[in-house]
Amino acid sequence: MRSESQGYPGEVPSLLAQDPERGGASAMPGHVEEVAEVTPEFAAKPARSRTALSRNKELARAEKMRREFSANVSHEMKTPLQVISGYAELMANGLVPPEDVPRFAQLIYEEAQAMRALIDDVLVLSRLDEVTPAAEEATAVDIAVVAHHVVQRLAKLAADAGVTVALRTDPVIIQGNETLLEQMIYNLVENAIRYNREEGRVLVEVYEEDAAVIRVNDTGAGIPADKLEKIFERFYRLEKSRSKELGGTGLGLAIVKHAALYHGGDVAVESEEDAGTRFTVRLPLS
Repeated sequence: MRSESQGYPGEVPSLLAQDPERGGASAMPGHVEEVAEVTPEFAAKPARSRTALSRNKELARAEKMRREFSANVSHEMKTPLQVISGYAELMANGLVPPEDVPRFAQLIYEEAQAMRALIDDVLVLSRLDEVTPAAEEATAVDIAVVAHHVVQRLAKLAADAGVTVALRTDPVIIQGNETLLEQMIYNLVENAIRYNREEGRVLVEVYEEDAAVIRVNDTGAGIPADKLEKIFERFYRLEKSRSKELGGTGLGLAIVKHAALYHGGDVAVESEEDAGTRFTVRLPLS
């Protein structure tokens, strides 16, 4: 159990007679109307109709989301493809001076990496949309060990960005998919580093309350209150130009949300502009 009073310098602070008009029986004086007996089968039909209608609406909504997602994926892939194709054509036609060839090759490589990252994220989301937890064998995962591994993987990114990353963890074991849990934590910590300020700090916490808690705090610029509900949407970018510059796909937080749901948990965000942001994931204990 970890007390909320614990923290570190710069940690984000906590944020706080029937009506005739409705088709009832007639109220005319002296009028008697026979009403046929309502059988259970007949009475059940409206309920079944409502259920079917609700199901149809949900299917239509899912189909609309699928079409929008497909359109967004196509749009996002088109940009790096155009860059790759354009630079490759210039090089193939001998229009690039020899001294500029390495720079053009580097640009092609970077765009190819961006496309690969996008495809990887799309595949993860597609898998989360289609696979249920019962369909796979869950294994015992120590979230603290996963968090330490993530921080090690991101050590160079943090050093290059001038951001200090600290860990404060207790052993917490849950039953889950280790690959998804690692990607979920990776996305949160990577965002906390990329969108931080120079000489900023990130604190990654893992501890146990009535649930397994994963908390990532940063000292970045924060998120406007009216944008907090949108940041988990697919392809939503708070700062589109900066996200593109930093290599974001716009799917990282959507993966976090769906990975938490996959494990029966949830994710919450608190933020204060010019003070920082805190993401908290809560997952059921084993």
